[in-house]
Amino acid sequence: MKLAERHIIKRGHQFWNEIDELSWDSKNLYNAANYLIRQNFIYGHGYLNYNRMDKLMQKTEQYCALPAKVSQQVLRGLDQNWQSFFAANQDYKVNQKKFLGKPKIPKYKNTQKGRHLLVYTQQSLSKVALKQGKIKLSKTQIEFNTSVAEKV
Repeated sequence: MKLAERHIIKRGHQFWNEIDELSWDSKNLYNAANYLIRQNFIYGHGYLNYNRMDKLMQKTEQYCALPAKVSQQVLRGLDQNWQSFFAANQDYKVNQKKFLGKPKIPKYKNTQKGRHLLVYTQQSLSKVALKQGKIKLSKTQIEFNTSVAEKV
């Protein structure tokens, strides 16, 4: 049973420009959300978790540049990075020998060359195309043949 499919779009591919722009938008959302989280954390206002961050970012230009489900996945990934930082920090306090140095807070993506991962869940795919044996990413022209059949 195949539960996931991965498609890699290289520079010469017909969808390269569109996917590059989407990953650029994903990076912008990641950095904007990370800025808010870092500022809250550094100035002692606590941690902005995923739910609060999602609510804050929903009206922003960065969030709206991507389909909502994809934007949510970007924010979930950022939240996971912060949770890993907190876990590493706790572990560092107990056993410093496991680390080369003190864990650092998640950094920003490069503002000039940076790109960020795009995660399209099944909810962010066209259902009509899926019934035809194709994967079509929402709000894009990107479409692939698939070997995964939708369960009816």
